[in-house]
Amino acid sequence: MSEPDLPSLRLPSPERREEVVQRLSAAFAAGRLELEELEQRLEVAMRAQTLAELDATMQGIERDPPRAPLVAPNPAEFAIDQPRRHASKVTFAMMGGLDRKGKWSPSRRHAAVALMGGAFLDFREAALQPGETDVYLFAMWGGIEVAVPEGIDVEVSGGALMGALERVSQESGSTDPRRPRLHLHAFALMGGIEVKVLKPGEAWKADS
Repeated sequence: MSEPDLPSLRLPSPERREEVVQRLSAAFAAGRLELEELEQRLEVAMRAQTLAELDATMQGIERDPPRAPLVAPNPAEFAIDQPRRHASKVTFAMMGGLDRKGKWSPSRRHAAVALMGGAFLDFREAALQPGETDVYLFAMWGGIEVAVPEGIDVEVSGGALMGALERVSQESGSTDPRRPRLHLHAFALMGGIEVKVLKPGEAWKADS
Protein backbone atom coordinates (compact mmCIF):
# COMPACT_ATOMS: atom_id res chain seq x y z
CA MET A 1 0.00 0.00 0.00
CA SER A 2 1.39 3.38 -0.97
CA GLU A 3 1.96 6.11 1.57
CA PRO A 4 -0.75 8.80 1.79
CA ASP A 5 -0.11 11.78 -0.49
CA LEU A 6 -0.25 14.45 2.20
CA PRO A 7 1.22 17.98 2.07
CA SER A 8 3.22 17.12 5.20
CA LEU A 9 4.99 14.34 3.26
CA ARG A 10 5.19 15.62 -0.32
CA LEU A 11 8.37 17.24 -1.59
CA PRO A 12 7.81 20.69 -3.15
CA SER A 13 8.50 20.87 -6.87
CA PRO A 14 10.96 23.50 -8.18
CA GLU A 15 8.04 25.21 -9.93
CA ARG A 16 6.00 25.40 -6.72
CA ARG A 17 8.99 26.72 -4.77
CA GLU A 18 9.59 29.40 -7.41
CA GLU A 19 5.91 30.40 -7.34
CA VAL A 20 5.99 30.86 -3.56
CA VAL A 21 9.21 32.90 -3.68
CA GLN A 22 7.71 35.16 -6.35
CA ARG A 23 4.56 35.66 -4.25
CA LEU A 24 6.68 36.53 -1.21
CA SER A 25 8.65 39.06 -3.26
CA ALA A 26 5.45 40.60 -4.62
CA ALA A 27 3.99 40.82 -1.10
CA PHE A 28 7.08 42.71 0.05
CA ALA A 29 6.92 45.10 -2.92
CA ALA A 30 3.24 45.75 -2.08
CA GLY A 31 4.14 46.67 1.52
CA ARG A 32 2.74 43.53 3.18
CA LEU A 33 6.14 42.44 4.50
CA GLU A 34 9.13 44.23 5.96
CA LEU A 35 12.64 43.38 4.84
CA GLU A 36 13.50 41.21 7.86
CA GLU A 37 10.30 39.20 7.40
CA LEU A 38 11.04 38.73 3.71
CA GLU A 39 14.53 37.45 4.43
CA GLN A 40 13.28 34.97 7.04
CA ARG A 41 10.47 33.64 4.87
CA LEU A 42 12.67 33.34 1.79
CA GLU A 43 15.24 31.33 3.70
CA VAL A 44 12.54 28.99 5.02
CA ALA A 45 11.05 28.66 1.54
CA MET A 46 14.39 27.72 0.04
CA ARG A 47 15.11 25.13 2.75
CA ALA A 48 11.57 23.66 2.98
CA GLN A 49 11.60 19.89 2.62
CA THR A 50 7.83 19.37 2.41
CA LEU A 51 4.95 21.10 0.67
CA ALA A 52 3.40 21.95 4.05
CA GLU A 53 6.58 23.75 5.18
CA LEU A 54 6.73 25.68 1.92
CA ASP A 55 3.09 26.76 1.98
CA ALA A 56 3.43 27.85 5.62
CA THR A 57 5.70 30.71 4.52
CA MET A 58 2.66 32.43 2.95
CA GLN A 59 0.53 32.35 6.10
CA GLY A 60 -1.00 35.67 7.10
CA ILE A 61 0.30 37.64 4.10
CA GLU A 62 -2.18 37.87 1.27
CA ARG A 63 -5.20 38.27 3.56
CA ASP A 64 -3.71 41.23 5.43
CA PRO A 65 -4.22 44.82 4.17
CA PRO A 66 -1.10 46.46 2.70
CA ARG A 67 1.08 48.28 5.20
CA ALA A 68 1.96 51.92 4.80
CA PRO A 69 5.01 52.48 2.55
CA LEU A 70 8.31 53.11 4.30
CA VAL A 71 8.64 56.52 2.64
CA ALA A 72 5.38 58.31 1.85
CA PRO A 73 5.77 61.30 -0.47
CA ASN A 74 4.11 64.58 0.49
CA PRO A 75 1.25 65.08 -2.03
CA ALA A 76 1.77 68.84 -2.10
CA GLU A 77 5.49 68.47 -2.58
CA PHE A 78 5.24 65.83 -5.28
CA ALA A 79 2.02 66.82 -7.02
CA ILE A 80 3.40 65.66 -10.37
CA ASP A 81 4.25 62.23 -8.96
CA GLN A 82 1.26 60.07 -9.88
CA PRO A 83 1.17 56.27 -9.45
CA ARG A 84 2.38 54.43 -12.53
CA ARG A 85 0.22 51.58 -13.72
CA HIS A 86 3.14 49.80 -15.35
CA ALA A 87 5.87 50.53 -12.82
CA SER A 88 8.03 47.51 -12.09
CA LYS A 89 7.80 46.26 -8.50
CA VAL A 90 9.80 43.02 -8.57
CA THR A 91 12.89 41.69 -10.33
CA PHE A 92 13.20 37.97 -9.69
CA ALA A 93 15.86 35.46 -10.75
CA MET A 94 15.87 31.85 -9.56
CA MET A 95 18.26 29.25 -10.95
CA GLY A 96 18.76 31.51 -13.94
CA GLY A 97 19.53 35.06 -14.97
CA LEU A 98 17.50 38.21 -15.56
CA ASP A 99 18.56 41.60 -16.91
CA ARG A 100 16.48 44.73 -16.38
CA LYS A 101 18.00 47.47 -18.48
CA GLY A 102 17.22 50.09 -21.07
CA LYS A 103 14.09 52.19 -20.57
CA TRP A 104 12.04 50.91 -17.65
CA SER A 105 10.06 52.37 -14.76
CA PRO A 106 10.85 51.17 -11.23
CA SER A 107 8.14 51.59 -8.63
CA ARG A 108 8.95 53.73 -5.61
CA ARG A 109 9.48 50.49 -3.66
CA HIS A 110 11.18 47.86 -5.82
CA ALA A 111 12.37 44.41 -4.72
CA ALA A 112 15.11 42.47 -6.52
CA VAL A 113 15.66 38.86 -5.46
CA ALA A 114 18.28 36.44 -6.78
CA LEU A 115 18.12 32.85 -5.52
CA MET A 116 20.69 30.50 -7.01
CA GLY A 117 20.68 32.85 -9.98
CA GLY A 118 21.86 36.24 -11.14
CA ALA A 119 20.16 39.58 -11.77
CA PHE A 120 21.43 42.75 -13.43
CA LEU A 121 19.67 46.06 -12.70
CA ASP A 122 20.67 48.99 -14.90
CA PHE A 123 19.30 52.35 -13.76
CA ARG A 124 21.10 54.48 -16.36
CA GLU A 125 18.00 54.80 -18.57
CA ALA A 126 15.40 54.04 -15.90
CA ALA A 127 12.58 56.57 -15.44
CA LEU A 128 12.96 57.28 -11.73
CA GLN A 129 10.18 59.07 -9.86
CA PRO A 130 10.81 62.40 -8.10
CA GLY A 131 12.27 62.00 -4.64
CA GLU A 132 13.63 58.78 -3.19
CA THR A 133 13.22 55.35 -4.75
CA ASP A 134 13.90 52.46 -2.36
CA VAL A 135 15.34 49.33 -3.97
CA TYR A 136 15.66 46.24 -1.79
CA LEU A 137 18.29 43.75 -2.99
CA PHE A 138 18.36 40.21 -1.61
CA ALA A 139 20.82 37.61 -2.94
CA MET A 140 20.91 34.06 -1.58
CA TRP A 141 23.29 31.61 -3.24
CA GLY A 142 23.24 34.03 -6.14
CA GLY A 143 24.33 37.50 -7.20
CA ILE A 144 22.97 40.92 -8.13
CA GLU A 145 24.81 43.57 -10.13
CA VAL A 146 23.52 47.16 -10.09
CA ALA A 147 24.59 49.90 -12.51
CA VAL A 148 23.79 53.49 -11.56
CA PRO A 149 24.37 56.63 -13.65
CA GLU A 150 26.78 59.40 -12.86
CA GLY A 151 25.41 62.47 -11.11
CA ILE A 152 22.47 60.86 -9.34
CA ASP A 153 22.30 60.64 -5.55
CA VAL A 154 22.90 57.03 -4.48
CA GLU A 155 22.96 55.58 -0.98
CA VAL A 156 23.78 51.92 -0.31
CA SER A 157 23.08 50.31 3.05
CA GLY A 158 23.03 46.74 4.27
CA GLY A 159 25.52 43.93 4.67
CA ALA A 160 26.49 40.37 3.85
CA LEU A 161 26.58 37.08 5.74
CA MET A 162 29.01 34.57 4.27
CA GLY A 163 28.84 36.68 1.13
CA ALA A 164 30.03 40.00 -0.27
CA LEU A 165 28.61 43.50 -0.73
CA GLU A 166 30.58 45.84 -2.99
CA ARG A 167 29.03 49.25 -2.55
CA VAL A 168 29.42 52.73 -3.96
CA SER A 169 27.64 55.90 -2.88
CA GLN A 170 27.60 59.36 -4.43
CA GLU A 171 26.00 62.69 -3.62
CA SER A 172 25.23 65.45 -6.11
CA GLY A 173 24.93 68.13 -3.45
CA SER A 174 21.47 69.10 -4.71
CA THR A 175 18.85 70.08 -2.12
CA ASP A 176 15.90 69.79 -4.52
CA PRO A 177 13.48 67.27 -2.89
CA ARG A 178 12.06 66.41 -6.33
CA ARG A 179 15.41 65.28 -7.65
CA PRO A 180 15.48 61.47 -8.15
CA ARG A 181 17.49 59.62 -5.55
CA LEU A 182 18.28 55.92 -5.18
CA HIS A 183 18.50 54.18 -1.82
CA LEU A 184 19.70 50.61 -2.24
CA HIS A 185 19.03 48.34 0.75
CA ALA A 186 21.22 45.29 0.17
CA PHE A 187 21.63 41.95 1.92
CA ALA A 188 23.64 39.01 0.62
CA LEU A 189 23.40 35.58 2.24
CA MET A 190 26.03 33.27 0.81
CA GLY A 191 25.82 35.41 -2.29
CA GLY A 192 27.12 38.67 -3.70
CA ILE A 193 25.82 42.15 -4.51
CA GLU A 194 27.86 44.76 -6.37
CA VAL A 195 26.98 48.37 -7.18
CA LYS A 196 28.91 50.39 -9.77
CA VAL A 197 28.67 53.85 -11.34
CA LEU A 198 28.79 53.47 -15.13
CA LYS A 199 28.77 55.97 -17.96
CA PRO A 200 26.17 55.66 -20.76
CA GLY A 201 27.08 52.72 -22.98
CA GLU A 202 29.86 51.54 -20.67
CA ALA A 203 29.93 47.77 -20.28
CA TRP A 204 30.04 46.05 -16.92
CA LYS A 205 33.54 44.72 -16.26
CA ALA A 206 34.29 42.24 -13.54
CA ASP A 207 36.86 43.44 -11.03
CA SER A 208 40.18 41.69 -11.37
